[in-house]
Amino acid sequence: MKRTLALLLSLCMLAGCFASCSETPEQETAGPDPIAPSADQTAPEEVPEPDKDSLEAREDVSDNLPEKDFGGKTFCVAGDNGYEEYYLSSEQNGEVVNDAVWLRNQTVTERFNFTLDANVFDEGSITGNVKNSVLAGDDAYQLIAGHIIYLGMAAVDKIMYDMRELPYIDFTRPWWSSSTTDDLTYKGMTFIGIGDFALSAVAETYCMFYNKSIAADHSLPDMYDLVYAGDWTIDREMELSEGVYTDLNGDGQRDKDDLYALSTSTKSAANAYLWALGKKIATQQPDGTYEISYFDEKMVSVMEKLYQMYYETDQVYFEVSHNPLVAFEPGLALFADGIFGQATSTLRDVEFDYGIIPYPKWDTAQEKYYTSVDGGHEGLAVVKSITDPEFVGIVTEVLCAESWKKTVPAYYDTALKYKGARDYESIAMIDMIMESRVFDFGYVYGGWGPVFWIQYLLEAKSMDISSYYQKNHKVFDKYMEKIYKAFDEYESGN
Repeated sequence: MKRTLALLLSLCMLAGCFASCSETPEQETAGPDPIAPSADQTAPEEVPEPDKDSLEAREDVSDNLPEKDFGGKTFCVAGDNGYEEYYLSSEQNGEVVNDAVWLRNQTVTERFNFTLDANVFDEGSITGNVKNSVLAGDDAYQLIAGHIIYLGMAAVDKIMYDMRELPYIDFTRPWWSSSTTDDLTYKGMTFIGIGDFALSAVAETYCMFYNKSIAADHSLPDMYDLVYAGDWTIDREMELSEGVYTDLNGDGQRDKDDLYALSTSTKSAANAYLWALGKKIATQQPDGTYEISYFDEKMVSVMEKLYQMYYETDQVYFEVSHNPLVAFEPGLALFADGIFGQATSTLRDVEFDYGIIPYPKWDTAQEKYYTSVDGGHEGLAVVKSITDPEFVGIVTEVLCAESWKKTVPAYYDTALKYKGARDYESIAMIDMIMESRVFDFGYVYGGWGPVFWIQYLLEAKSMDISSYYQKNHKVFDKYMEKIYKAFDEYESGN
């Protein structure tokens, strides 16, 4: 059953790719689960074997762009110096992702006869450099690929072009995250989009790893079946964690040389539970505005549950750091919170076999799994001072489309080659997690606000979110009023 479930998910992904996508996804509505579901994640019993690997078949998906010759014109990206290799590659060198970036760039520049260039800056200075360019009235940059929070903060600077006004940009296509429409569009205006040219938004996606040997030793159910059945919840995780802790060195102390059920941290890996457990900072309303939905009774329960998991069991190992894999990497944890990129770095040479699954849901009533992306990832924004919208629209769309076809599969391929694994089941699981990414308006445009409140409370060994919210929300609310005002001024043409 496990394999058929995974195969069906791969087939469903392809069906979605080939289907006509002329309608805008429906706006989410308020309810018990504030994160609107996009698809049922259960599956029937039997499906036929696909003719093609689901990643290989992406090449057959048309981007529906016209043929144009831009006469060698330069398209320049203002990017993050930490991700320069995702924009440009001077030559093929046998490294999978590098070669995919090179092939993508060759494909798009030859097809449309333009030159792709990038100027990279420290993550905190990208938008400032673009702002100077806009104020100077030049057309030095066409696209920003920048740190998502800094990019959101730049909304008040009015340096971004409404991407929905660009010809040929189609947010319904699979190379754009659906959250671009569901969570980042204000009154029909979209200034920041999450497209696959921003490969860091793949690499920084939160997931969970599990050690297959430890799972077998403790007679865990098949984790993929548990996920597909919709039964992978935080309570189920805590239940399966019972009895795992073992004082391996016999010193009577809980230390990093012992065996744990979960390896995590108090930083972003902890903050990611906000979305995984079905909460949002800001929820889109029917009129396209946003309501701050962070604090309610459920948020109190979420904070209490996380405090219980971190401090009231002996099953969790964590440090006040950004590394959630401290116990998992040496094979001393059943589960670990982490990001996809750690499969290609931290876990590249581990000796044990592991699987990748989503963060757990809050309960079985939550309609799907959700995840977030670590705050250092890039969002995409078009620069306000562009002079040729057709050129920018076509190139931005094709860069995202060919990234979806070439660089994302290469990244999957690299991430899934641990222990020689590469099967439909693994690909389908990562596809599910990718489809569940939430780019919350209150996170992207909220500066350094509530996204970090879980972290701060856990580090203070507190679960009192009520008092923390009452103390801090007015400052955040005032900040968001500035963001709303900036959008409204964009809308009025000011």
